[in-house]
Amino acid sequence: MHRLLGIDAGKSVVRAALIRTSYRRVFVEALGEAAITDAVSEAEAIRAAVGLHRPDGASIALSGERSFYRRLDLPAAAHKEVENVLGFELEATVPFEMEDAVFDYRLLKRPPSAETLPVFAAVARTDDVRERIAVVKEALGFEPERVALGAVALANLEAVMPELASPSPAGASVPIALLDLDHLTSEIVILSGGEPVFARTLSRGTAGLPGSAPALARELRQTFAAWRNLGGEPLAGLYLVGGGATAQGAEMFLSTQLGLTILPLPTPRLEGITPEQAAALPRFAKALGLALGLTPKTKGFNLRRGALEAERSYPFLREKIPILAGLGTVIALSFGFSIVAELRTLDAERELLLASLATASRDVLGEETSDPQKARELLDQGPAAADEDPMPRVDAFDVMVQLSKAVPKEITHDVLELDVNRGHVTLQGVVPSVSDAQIIADHLKEHRCFRDVKIGRTSQFTEGKHKYVLELDLKCEDKKKKKTGAADGADSASAGAPDKPEGSR
Repeated sequence: MHRLLGIDAGKSVVRAALIRTSYRRVFVEALGEAAITDAVSEAEAIRAAVGLHRPDGASIALSGERSFYRRLDLPAAAHKEVENVLGFELEATVPFEMEDAVFDYRLLKRPPSAETLPVFAAVARTDDVRERIAVVKEALGFEPERVALGAVALANLEAVMPELASPSPAGASVPIALLDLDHLTSEIVILSGGEPVFARTLSRGTAGLPGSAPALARELRQTFAAWRNLGGEPLAGLYLVGGGATAQGAEMFLSTQLGLTILPLPTPRLEGITPEQAAALPRFAKALGLALGLTPKTKGFNLRRGALEAERSYPFLREKIPILAGLGTVIALSFGFSIVAELRTLDAERELLLASLATASRDVLGEETSDPQKARELLDQGPAAADEDPMPRVDAFDVMVQLSKAVPKEITHDVLELDVNRGHVTLQGVVPSVSDAQIIADHLKEHRCFRDVKIGRTSQFTEGKHKYVLELDLKCEDKKKKKTGAADGADSASAGAPDKPEGSR
């Protein structure tokens, strides 16, 4: 089981939700709330909202006011390099350098025949993300594993509220909006099929109501107009969450001003929730979404990437120690059985190879042996009349190597054609002058396997360059035969000549 903490730290209030997950079941352990104005600092308010609970992991959100949402269309060919390409695309849309920023993205659904790749991305300054990490560490003594972004964390509620993916009674996938109405700001996210596809942060909240209600409604209408300009479908309704969700007359006013149905928040699939917690759930919706974002099936953004990427906490690993110990034992036993089976296979293979060696040594060397050392000695001795090595003494590659050595460094030489056929080489090359070609030919004559090296013809190739054709034969002397012949001649000369007195020359 995992105990996961979501921290919704706004400008005026901190709300915390602690949940426990266990195989498709989610239990609510605690909901806490603390006003920042009543605490010494934001870290103190977080500590008061969390209380004495110690989770295995925590998640906090960065305000949408300190981040940017972007909808981009990339070429479909960039599907495998989205992260590399996206950084350059985002750099032109944000007022700071990407070296000082961190971003995350989600690939949106697209028709199979679409030529572009729709991307929903979020980017923020690295210092702002680092500040969110530091405030949690100051308050709780450990760093959060995730730093989510704005109201996009509300998309994680779909794990316990499946109705968010298909609010239509017919089960059709139509987009819906979730409005997190706070005291000073408001954040909105649009879900399509349960996936976040659009988000925006508004500069107005419940502060100033009812006088500021027309301005808030105007910003919401502008937000929905921006969604429609992106090609978004009409919304099926609006869910109201956050501290202002229970404001008197809010549902009626927003429904009238926006022309949208204000939908009641679906009953969550949560275990162990009390009636008081169920009544307070709309206020803690974002905190609950942040906690659910720590599960494997998260749908939000995580700005702890790159140099800010989080490591698993010790409490999480401590909980996994029994499972890891069991898996380690199974792996050790499997490894032992594998080693024994491999040794038996190698023994059988060794016996087969020794039998093959005995047969081959009897047929080829005339003496049967299964000792590799003895077989090598017999092979080194070899029969007296051994067959000549069928491999050529020199080949085209050797010719190219010797040619590269024959060309002086101060001469620019180009090979147009090299033909090696039945021991005869024809080389067509380009040099600055005819004398340079003769120098190369003289160097090639020094090789013991090159015979009859000669330049057949030369001609003007381009201005300042001459083309030449060089031919030679590949004939390597057999050193062993030459040595034997020389020794025989020496013996004959020694036999036929009279003995010279000692000391004569």
